[in-house]
Amino acid sequence: MNIISKTIINSRQNNIKISIPEEKKKNISIIQGYEIQNDIFKHFSKNYSYSGWKIGCTTPVMQNYLNIPSPCLGRVMTNDVIENDTILKFDEFIHPGVECEIAVILSDDYVYSKKNNKLDEIVERVVPSIEIVDNRWDNYHNEKTSLLIADDFFASSIVYGKGSKKLKLNSLKNLKGHMKVNEQNIGKGIGSDILEDPINALKWFLNFNFSENNYPKAGDLISLGSLVQTYWVEKKDTIEIEIEEIGNVKVKFE
Repeated sequence: MNIISKTIINSRQNNIKISIPEEKKKNISIIQGYEIQNDIFKHFSKNYSYSGWKIGCTTPVMQNYLNIPSPCLGRVMTNDVIENDTILKFDEFIHPGVECEIAVILSDDYVYSKKNNKLDEIVERVVPSIEIVDNRWDNYHNEKTSLLIADDFFASSIVYGKGSKKLKLNSLKNLKGHMKVNEQNIGKGIGSDILEDPINALKWFLNFNFSENNYPKAGDLISLGSLVQTYWVEKKDTIEIEIEEIGNVKVKFE
């Protein structure tokens, strides 16, 4: 385990900003970023389970916001994948943000080793999700994409609603969604914003070159990308998202 892995682990355990000396983070490639991410997964998975995945930068609004042109993957612990409306403690984050997303839950028929999984068979349901990111950097605009990937690309928590088991996957691109903060609309989008079709994000995910023991399993939730630019939360904020046909979900930061 290198100094970057250790520093990120220390940041999460102590809820402090990540600070890595410039000379230690030069020339870190995307592949190395995922290797560091896996080091961190191996460390925490000794004591915690994982069942959530986030895909970042799948929509023009987020690619333009972060100036990153391609999707990026991160992991979320099971304890931080929360079904139904919830209340979270603001002070347990460094600088939380929220995103309005479409997510899927993999069915019992999903088998990682079976590479020709049929999408309609392996998706148990489609759900609305609030991805909660945490900005653990002093200035993420100055960090390379590979370093952001090493830190699970801001991943922190996912709060999701009941969703639908009957929705046809080929209709995801037509779903419209919006996000409210303290009952005020702050943004909206449509499924086709996600790589032209959320199915494309799911296919990208399923075809990803996962590492040994760190791959998707039946029951995992995959949040496919944000329809709305990240909103950086303030204490006492209440965030609600609604996506047509699959419902809404709400989180309050106290």
